Amino acid sequence: MGAVAMNSRERAIRAIEHREPDRVPLEGTAWAEWSHPFLLNLLERLRLGSAQGKSGMLGSAEELDRLAETLGTDFRAVSMDPPTQFQRRAACDPMFHQPWGLRVSADTLEDEWGIRRQLNATKTQSRIVYHPLQGKESLDDYSFPDPDTEGRFDAAEKLLKNWRDKYLVSSIWGGDSFFCQAWYLRGFTQTILDMHSNSNLMNELLDNLLKIFLKAANRFAEMGVDIIAIADDIAAQTGLIISPQLWRNHIKPRMKTIIDSVKKKGVYVLYHTDGNCEPIIPDLIELGVDILNPIQPECMDPAKIKEQYGEKLTLSGTISIQDTLPRGTVEDVRSEVKARIRTCGQGGGLIISPSNQVLLDTKVENFLAIYDAVREFGRYPLRI
Repeated sequence: MGAVAMNSRERAIRAIEHREPDRVPLEGTAWAEWSHPFLLNLLERLRLGSAQGKSGMLGSAEELDRLAETLGTDFRAVSMDPPTQFQRRAACDPMFHQPWGLRVSADTLEDEWGIRRQLNATKTQSRIVYHPLQGKESLDDYSFPDPDTEGRFDAAEKLLKNWRDKYLVSSIWGGDSFFCQAWYLRGFTQTILDMHSNSNLMNELLDNLLKIFLKAANRFAEMGVDIIAIADDIAAQTGLIISPQLWRNHIKPRMKTIIDSVKKKGVYVLYHTDGNCEPIIPDLIELGVDILNPIQPECMDPAKIKEQYGEKLTLSGTISIQDTLPRGTVEDVRSEVKARIRTCGQGGGLIISPSNQVLLDTKVENFLAIYDAVREFGRYPLRI
């Protein structure tokens, strides 16, 4: 006899609490900005519209909501947006990593932090071309964004009311976190050097970021979101970008401040980083992280992570966007999904999705095969 049918919210909560739901929960990482070129193809294939709406930085237009319904995903996401006054002057172009920005040129946007991004030659991705704090010896003349400015949470509050009873709703403060935002502002090389030798300036910068992120996280928790997502790409394909000790010195204590605060309000915490972050997984568990995303299989073995940490961490993601989705067949995708369910799904603690934002080289039929396969093979009690 199978498990009793649940709605998305019930299903996701049981999985995160390491109890078996009726089926493995599904998430979708095709919505965010890097995925937009692929998303256009997907929406066209499914005849769901064009994803041109502007209700939330992470893409909460009606077309995307219909897509999530079509795929059967169990989660929804809200974001802190730029303030109303900035939005009135800015453009919203989802081809950019941060889509809201003042138009500096036809292919360049400047976000509210003063960071400029420029589209690449194919007009499908953006890169940073100006770091507002690069070369600065002081932060005295820089104004950090104010999370209390009017309009930041208007879209999030509206969407949360629509979704809260049915789905598990996650939230993010409109961008990346400590390490990434520091180098977006300061420049990558300079940030690494500052962490080693200019700790006073780096600590001041990170403390200012902490004030913003802490306010946003608590606002979301008070609104009633279920998950606070902390996204900070501190790892590459084979290991951490910075040493574990630098991360523990500069990032971990500030993450602890946020996590301790929101955990008192009863929310789950998701941590996202690309790449191989194995050296700090015990630290993440110590901090109280509930969900680790995206467990890229080219970087970390999901079965090994499940075996070592599965009683304390929920794995989110795990399906290869580097190999299987762009280069494999539908049957390859189905085989990988079955393998993840078999090796990582016992006892709950597994959420399946692509292992990062889906890019333009992904075959639409392969992407859709993930969701079909989970519905077919992911029913509890597992028998594969």
